[in-house]
Amino acid sequence: MNSPARLIAAVAILLLACGLAMAEPLTLAIAKAAVVSDQASGQMVLSLKMTADSAKAFADFTRVNIGKVVDLSIDGAVVMSPRLMEPIIGGEIMVGGTFAPGELERIVEKISSGGVSVTVDARAEQPGG
Repeated sequence: MNSPARLIAAVAILLLACGLAMAEPLTLAIAKAAVVSDQASGQMVLSLKMTADSAKAFADFTRVNIGKVVDLSIDGAVVMSPRLMEPIIGGEIMVGGTFAPGELERIVEKISSGGVSVTVDARAEQPGG
């Protein structure tokens, strides 16, 4: 599928997800992906800057899921699962962690070519927790 079609599909899914009270994973439309140095840790991290529509939907998603654990997945693989402590309204996600050499660069290439899906999903509440 070419990049514009993927973007249209991602936005359609994003709008559907917003209308369904975030019951389904939210697909993020990424405007720019880059490998950058995290100023706090000095580690190389993945910077994902969302499109304006996706940033708004993500901010809404984070507002309704404060206190929950959220899985951020790239191409179906969970890369981080933070607990949301506050809304994320800046339209950018920094993804850190342990990555194989060159893995972040490969992810950036795939996202830039439109060949990767980036999603967030709130975990179901555990009974008694």
